[in-house]
Amino acid sequence: MVVINGGCAINQPTFAPYDFHEELQKKTFEQTLDQLVIILDASISMTEPYMGEEKFKTAILTLHYINAALSAIRVPIGFYVLGTGTCHFCEKTLPLFHISPYQKSRLQINQLKKINPGGETPLHNTLVAVKNEFQLCHGKMGVIVISDFAMNDVTIKKALHPLIDVYGNRVSVCLITVGSPERSVELSRTLHNHIQCLSANQILSYDTLKQFIQSFLLKPVYDHDHDGIPDKTDSCKNTPSGAWVDDRGCPKDSDNDGVFDGLDQCNNTYKGATVDKNGCWQLPVLFYAQNQFYITREQEKKLSSFVKIIEKNHICIEIQGHADNSGPKQQNYDVSYKRAQSVKAYMLSLGLRHYQMQIKAFGASTPIDHRHALIKNATQRRVTFEVIECHSQ
Repeated sequence: MVVINGGCAINQPTFAPYDFHEELQKKTFEQTLDQLVIILDASISMTEPYMGEEKFKTAILTLHYINAALSAIRVPIGFYVLGTGTCHFCEKTLPLFHISPYQKSRLQINQLKKINPGGETPLHNTLVAVKNEFQLCHGKMGVIVISDFAMNDVTIKKALHPLIDVYGNRVSVCLITVGSPERSVELSRTLHNHIQCLSANQILSYDTLKQFIQSFLLKPVYDHDHDGIPDKTDSCKNTPSGAWVDDRGCPKDSDNDGVFDGLDQCNNTYKGATVDKNGCWQLPVLFYAQNQFYITREQEKKLSSFVKIIEKNHICIEIQGHADNSGPKQQNYDVSYKRAQSVKAYMLSLGLRHYQMQIKAFGASTPIDHRHALIKNATQRRVTFEVIECHSQ
């Protein structure tokens, strides 16, 4: 039974806890509990003062702060009250509501201050009731008890054992002590090491409340390759930085050129084309000996695969002949032209059309590109290619 306490004057506090919405949306944290039960001690001992304030007022203010922080997490919650205002020596457990979808208004201070403390502290019976309610739940459960724990440690241990024995690691328990902070230290020393113990004064601190929510209801989401997919669901855990990934966390390669999307600077590479580290088509370069302009067998192999790509994709190219400056200017030009001409003749023999090829001779006027200079046996004597617009057929 809940009794309206007309004499309990607690104003609505203007407290803004840390907002976890952004962390949950960015998936830097994830929810660990599937349901939570909060137990508030409203027994007669909670009417006693501590540091000039009634312990029960501190307790409901603590719960109000926790409730404000829970608004981003919205875990299903049940709420139990220990004691009753009708009999100072009765032991009653009052479930104000069973586990149900989170509603912030149900645990705000204007609701909590209606509870009139009185009676004993039937912690054991309450935790048995919670244990039974958890039988209908799946996943991981949490229990928060806000109390002065005006009972010996053996009694508290006995009250907790049925819950922990049945659910083990599936249940997390936090005891928040109202009154002397030393009580939480004492409980930490004597209780099971995975039971968290804090004082209400700590919860009323912005930073400590944030840390409590992070440790009790949330956990960090690890994403070691920073691809936006948590490690636990990431099928490809070593994605290169900057690569775009699919829902499994695996890099995408839309044009199948071996360079991942996001790193690929040329996203529509032709199938079968050789690409550089940036994913861009690496057009062939043919190198020549002094005064040579005929095509070698090795160069024919390069051109054969090149022609297949040109044919399939209806591409037009400019064949660019080059020479070194070892001879007179006109001679250099003539050699560069013959090199380009012999390449065109060979490509015509493979099936390309005249309109797909243009010839341009540069003589010794154009130094070798720095990219080509790194190729084995690179020289100024070369034929290069450039994709151009097709004008006629």
